[in-house]
Amino acid sequence: MGAGKLKEAKELIKSSEVDLAIFDADLSPSQGENLEKELGVMVIDRTQLILEIFQRNARTHEARIQVELAQLEYMLPRLVGMWAHLDRERGGIGGSKGAGEKQIDIDRSLIRHRIARLKKELSHVARERDTQKRGREDCFRVTLVGYTNAGKSTLMNRLTAAEVLVKDQLFATLDSTTRVMSRANKPPILLSDTVGFIKRLPHALVASFRSTLEVARDADLLVQVVDLSDERFEHQMETTDLVLREIGAHTVPRLIVFNKVDLLEDRLIVGLTRKKFPEALFVSASKDDAGEILRPVLQFFEEGMVTTPIMVDYAHSGELSKIYRWSRVDEVTYEQDGIHLVITSTRANLNRIKAHVAISA
Repeated sequence: MGAGKLKEAKELIKSSEVDLAIFDADLSPSQGENLEKELGVMVIDRTQLILEIFQRNARTHEARIQVELAQLEYMLPRLVGMWAHLDRERGGIGGSKGAGEKQIDIDRSLIRHRIARLKKELSHVARERDTQKRGREDCFRVTLVGYTNAGKSTLMNRLTAAEVLVKDQLFATLDSTTRVMSRANKPPILLSDTVGFIKRLPHALVASFRSTLEVARDADLLVQVVDLSDERFEHQMETTDLVLREIGAHTVPRLIVFNKVDLLEDRLIVGLTRKKFPEALFVSASKDDAGEILRPVLQFFEEGMVTTPIMVDYAHSGELSKIYRWSRVDEVTYEQDGIHLVITSTRANLNRIKAHVAISA
């Protein structure tokens, strides 16, 4: 920040009686301290603002752990200067530490201890999530991703009746919610919601929310929700691509869904976007268009499934429940030599059937 811009900011702060200055950049501890001295008001940077919003929206135990961990890791290197007033009031004697330096050491120790404890709690939560993940291995997994406030939670509610909190604000959803999208399909399709992405998502948050964001990396299909009514929608799509790449989910197949079409006044944008993204869907989640998403999702999984005839002898008929669990049974006839079925299944589940059920092709 140049001297001229700094002077301009000081004059604006004074004339407008501003109490807080927010910088759309990440400030080092010394930069923040120097700016507060120059401007005469409290200064916070972009990451601090995002962490504050996350803290206000954290509702579950896991989300609160993740946010607190990110806040403490951000705060730790910024303790210098927080207790400088103690040294100004009473400096250290001889070579001993001043009161401020002692207090910093105490705080650092407390924060490091708390960080270690939070990481331990988070690893426990991650193990529980892995257990849940193993219980869902038989299912197809679809995950909603996209920029914050794109309408993911509204789509989640329309497609699953999940009753996820919906608000017209940034980061209303911090937790990954998973619900059944289609029970009729064999195997069932599960749909998960995720925290919204933003440009330059702070690394502390990416690290803390890694277990939550893994639902995107582990998905069979990503549904990328884009707010078409926002004039920066293409920039937001680029941001989503960058975040998915950072968490290792950029190779997962993707279905693009342009949402909030009803809010768009310029219909030319819809036409141009359709030409640019011919495979994409255009919906308004608030107008019950969400059902249109189910058809291409079902088609995507159907194309990856295998239909094959199998036979189970009557001595192993008790294992039919596993076949019904891991596949869709299209036909079944009872012949003299055994039970003849035509099943449609994923290759993984077909291998599972062959491994656990005595069948004859």
